[in-house]
Amino acid sequence: MTTPLTCTLVGTVKDEGPYLLEWVCYYKLIGFTQIVIASNDCSDGTREMLDHLHQLGEIIHLENSAAPEDLPRDPQNRAYHRAWHLDVVQQSDWVLVADADEFLNIHTGNGSLAALFTALADFNPNGIDLIAAPWRVFGNAGIAPFEDAPIIAQFDHAARLGVHKTQRFTAFKTLFRPKFVGRMGVHRPRLKPRFRDGLRPCKWVNGSGDLLPERYLNQGWRLFADTYGASLVTMNHYMIKSSEAFLMKRYRGTANSADEDRIDFSYFDTFNANDVVEKSIQRHVPALHKVLSDIVSKHPRLRELHENSLAFHRKKLAVARENLQRDQPEILAKLGL
Repeated sequence: MTTPLTCTLVGTVKDEGPYLLEWVCYYKLIGFTQIVIASNDCSDGTREMLDHLHQLGEIIHLENSAAPEDLPRDPQNRAYHRAWHLDVVQQSDWVLVADADEFLNIHTGNGSLAALFTALADFNPNGIDLIAAPWRVFGNAGIAPFEDAPIIAQFDHAARLGVHKTQRFTAFKTLFRPKFVGRMGVHRPRLKPRFRDGLRPCKWVNGSGDLLPERYLNQGWRLFADTYGASLVTMNHYMIKSSEAFLMKRYRGTANSADEDRIDFSYFDTFNANDVVEKSIQRHVPALHKVLSDIVSKHPRLRELHENSLAFHRKKLAVARENLQRDQPEILAKLGL
């Protein structure tokens, strides 16, 4: 009998309470067996939700706010350092690093990891070691209000497939085998020297199963005309969500950087991509609704924590709207609010 693969998701979060349960349940639904989440300076109840999920055995929670002298000052790199040294990560068959607004979208078979690995085996019968899933940036689909509903069900407009002038539209996220990796990164891992330098074989493919050039073994976090491929797997990136959700994101900061001004209103202009309708991930919505309903029914404390987080965000949103109405009403108009 074949031993099932262990697939681990590693993520960092900051004040993601309204979206946390969907994100965890989605990745479990498509086949991830382990989820490791590091939290940074949360104030909306996210940490309490993560602690409870940890106690229930649903995830592994790493509290990442403190910055000891022997760890990186940057919260994201610090989180990856902590997670990388966990046995459950090192001993996994596959690892993916993703943020709470990123949803791996598998376009083959039933949309599961098992279906992806089966399809890739047909392309590369001798095996593969890393998979570059290209970003598909999603806009707000014209939705202004913040709603307590699954992200993947609400937002169905995205950038066109293919290469874009804006570099970050062609970034990718990497699903990888840990034995080839020296350390994790945001978009791609850093390979161990013997694989990075080509001394030992290492196969890295794009989202269509095509082998990437050797230059990617050393560096590179985005795809170009000669390397782009997205027929088997992409990474849906909901950078904006609704206009109100973006407003909350703007004022809460991120788990990924100490730069509080990284997400400004020009970010909305750049990444509110609504070029084409893209609903393929919505095949999972009925199953996701059931899983979400089941987990909060089985664990009422999770429902309570989720509701508390919603209330926190709505209160912050009301203040942000009031301040903008007073000081920058043109921004509210830009956001459709």
